Amino acid sequence: MKRIFALILVIFLWLNVVPTALAENTTLVPCAESSAFVERVQNAPDSYYTTKPLKAYSRLLCGEDGLPHLVLDRFSLAFDVLTPIVIFLYIAGWIGWTGRSYLRTIQKLGSPEEKELFIDLPVFVKCMILAFAWPASAVQEFLSGELVAKDEEIPISIR
Repeated sequence: MKRIFALILVIFLWLNVVPTALAENTTLVPCAESSAFVERVQNAPDSYYTTKPLKAYSRLLCGEDGLPHLVLDRFSLAFDVLTPIVIFLYIAGWIGWTGRSYLRTIQKLGSPEEKELFIDLPVFVKCMILAFAWPASAVQEFLSGELVAKDEEIPISIR
């Protein structure tokens, strides 16, 4: 029952049940119309590394300081923001799942202390390849009960 409740709670929170509040931007103006931004463009050195970015920034919205701001209250930039987040979380999970599966595999093979110090490359590469599907493996192990330790298996300090 706890697992079902936890799964429902995760799905409930994942779908963002609370509607987003949309704010009107009264302080931001297009950078091309901002006097502070135009001054920054005029004072910038004329080179490839400043001209192209400043030309691209002129299409964004600027604050009073003349610096471009990303407005994230609309869905127009959601893909630009979510893509690096999802990639980071996937890679971090892949690294963690690789280490976890390697440690669990060497426990079964024998002499795990030695294989933690001197990594068994064929076993590690196999764990790396299998870890590409870590989201599916994590869901499978969570539903089977392997992912989470039972309360009886967790030592409690007497302090």
